[in-house]
Amino acid sequence: MKKRLFGVLASVLLASSVLSGCGGNNNGGNTNAGKGVEGTGAESTQSAAPESGNAGELKPVELTWYYPLSQLQADQEKVQEEVNKITKAKINATVKLMPVAIGDYVQKMNTVLAAGEKFDILWTGYMLKPEELVRKGAIQPMDALLDKYAPELKADVPQVMWDGLSVDGEIYGIPNQQINGSRYGFIIQKRFADKYNLDTASIKKIADIEPFLAQIKQNEPDIIPFGVFGTSFINPQSHDDKYWVVPGLDDHFYIKTDDPTYTLQRYPEEELDNFRLASKWYKEGYIYKDAATEKMNDYLVKGQIAVDFNVTLKPGVEAEVKAKNGGNEVITVPLSDWFSNGYSATTNQSISRTAPNPERAMMFLNLVNTDKELYNLLCNGIAGEHYEKTNGDYIKAKADSRYLPNMDWVFGSVFNSYLKEGQPENVWEETKKINSDSEVNPVGAFKFNSEPVNTEIANLNAVWGEYKRGLVTGTLDFDETWPALYGKLKEAGEEKYVAEVTKQFEQFLKDKGLKK
Repeated sequence: MKKRLFGVLASVLLASSVLSGCGGNNNGGNTNAGKGVEGTGAESTQSAAPESGNAGELKPVELTWYYPLSQLQADQEKVQEEVNKITKAKINATVKLMPVAIGDYVQKMNTVLAAGEKFDILWTGYMLKPEELVRKGAIQPMDALLDKYAPELKADVPQVMWDGLSVDGEIYGIPNQQINGSRYGFIIQKRFADKYNLDTASIKKIADIEPFLAQIKQNEPDIIPFGVFGTSFINPQSHDDKYWVVPGLDDHFYIKTDDPTYTLQRYPEEELDNFRLASKWYKEGYIYKDAATEKMNDYLVKGQIAVDFNVTLKPGVEAEVKAKNGGNEVITVPLSDWFSNGYSATTNQSISRTAPNPERAMMFLNLVNTDKELYNLLCNGIAGEHYEKTNGDYIKAKADSRYLPNMDWVFGSVFNSYLKEGQPENVWEETKKINSDSEVNPVGAFKFNSEPVNTEIANLNAVWGEYKRGLVTGTLDFDETWPALYGKLKEAGEEKYVAEVTKQFEQFLKDKGLKK
């Protein structure tokens, strides 16, 4: 039986309020918000670019691109110089790459957008949801731009992805094509699994890993048994096959899989039990004592984390994760089958409403997704300096590389990626097969319009912000904390928020013919 899960990349922070300080519907004084490209408030510094993209016919411009990275790179500027050699020759544009530490990305972009800063491109997805950015007037529609400046890109992307990035009938994001399904489970360092004869077949749910964590705690004093550091928590999926998450909200709304009425469930007990499990594991010493204030990557890169939880155990993930685990080999223990929300816009690029050069920005995004050399330069750095080509499309990162983001999914379509050592040769074919075969969430197409409750969402977000890291890491005892937390949520507008979600969800069910 397939496991229909909830809480994919669950983040307690209500992402839907991420732009509450962005100027609201007034769009920072831009009276053209909501109009097409021609009506953007930021005047383009050039006339409409020729469709051909002939660099000689284009005026020189500089684009600015914000995106998250797990770790900033020492050779960032050197790679940027090489990127600009390509973009200058092909579209007469240079690009100012603006990576932001992933843990700071939401706060940084809140500040940038609230200030009305002029820039061109920003990464959007599970942390910055495109539909919420649209409601805040922060990003602009792309339909006309795609048709004129990125026909190759538009044709390459499946329609389901464009549908997932459409709001009120207009496209607001370019999907970074990758795995479009989820399969959650554990990533475990192989050396410890071998040393303690871990029986992976016996691990059917999250709690089953506990005896192994106890062995690590007892015998490996320099190793953190379980890696959770406050940005995402133990996904609430120990109750397999019971729920689907309702996407586009705050990851605390679910429907039961066997409920023909699709009645919304808010904070079901099974979800809260996982906070309790985090509390227990923290007290047992399986979670790092300073996890609420430290950064996971500081320990991961040194190979100091024995077990990590992952929601996308995709083909070839072992090779990808090995590089992040100090070069230590890993094994995976899936706890679910593949499932999907259809397309939930988890990693994309959008064009800022303030973009000085939206036409050239689209030409650049087309280039990133169709020019393999450019894409792999962004992902892997400079050939011969940061990595070596081995056989065919395989590459090997240099041990002393000063550019190793290891986050190909941030930049564009991973189907253009060079292969890493250990990845199967047919990894992209297998990925596409998973995308087409995953079990699909029956309410995955739901999109929430947060405008009626923007104030309540901002208040709820502030409350969760006080407690999030402590609950996620188990630093705060859940049963002691929850009564006071829930009381504050009610004061912040929980009931009004839930009522608005319920109203819109019920209408969605009727529109889709799922409910009379």
